[in-house]
Amino acid sequence: MSSTVVVGYDRSASSEHALLVAAQEARARQAGLTVVHAYHYARPSTPMVFPPPALQEVFDKAALEIAEKGADHVRSRYPDLDVRAGAGAGPAAQVLLTAARDAELLVVGSRGRGGFAGLLLGSVSMRVLDGAACPVVVARGESAGARDRIVVAVDVDDPGCADVLGFAFDDAARRPAELVAIHVWDDEQRYVMEQNLVAAGLMHTAQEVAADLHECLGSLVGQARSRHPEVESSYRVAAGAAGKVLVEESEHADLVVVGAHRRHGGHAGARVGPVAGTLLHHAHCPVAVVPHG
Repeated sequence: MSSTVVVGYDRSASSEHALLVAAQEARARQAGLTVVHAYHYARPSTPMVFPPPALQEVFDKAALEIAEKGADHVRSRYPDLDVRAGAGAGPAAQVLLTAARDAELLVVGSRGRGGFAGLLLGSVSMRVLDGAACPVVVARGESAGARDRIVVAVDVDDPGCADVLGFAFDDAARRPAELVAIHVWDDEQRYVMEQNLVAAGLMHTAQEVAADLHECLGSLVGQARSRHPEVESSYRVAAGAAGKVLVEESEHADLVVVGAHRRHGGHAGARVGPVAGTLLHHAHCPVAVVPHG
């Protein structure tokens, strides 16, 4: 198999959920799955004095055993899936980014074994998003693949939205699942000025703006649907705070897809904006962040 899905695993409840999400993605993509466990090697207590190689072997073996347990858990549920285990020493995010350098998709839990009880999104997940070259799925929520519905957030003013829609349609075709494309615009900020500006002919009414956005969204969805005409899809324009609207939509979805601009200067990783950030902290289902630009 040429394509691979990589998932981080540390025996936490969040990573157990990530395993299942990653397995479903790998199975749908007809890809292999690599389960990766990262560990910190013991630092020498005295400068320039290093632990013996035998100790390194103990760490390596223990870490690989953890990854193998995760892999075995996936194999027990999906015996037809090509599952491999791997382990690496170093910061967890860096180990995962290295493992996923040529991967089609990277899946992480929303939080690991560290942190505190009220933590909504782990630092490893954020660092992975900050450095990944491929799309990243953060496995929020508890269930996986139960609703057959994908929601994709579309910013019609962003040229990169075509990549985001393409990812969402591809994923919907593989599952298969219904796809709902949503563009959210904030009409509240227009309310104070609108009456005078509309009267002066300097501004469209909210209804006119919404109609224009709906037409633009329909055109974008139509272009993306041409690749997957078999996918049942719909689209709508919603008014309000984008993060709030999409979090509410996530209660009825298996996956929410959102875009993020790639970093400048040829660097890997994406700059997570406020809408994606809200979803990553509060969504009720897994969130796929698709880098573009």
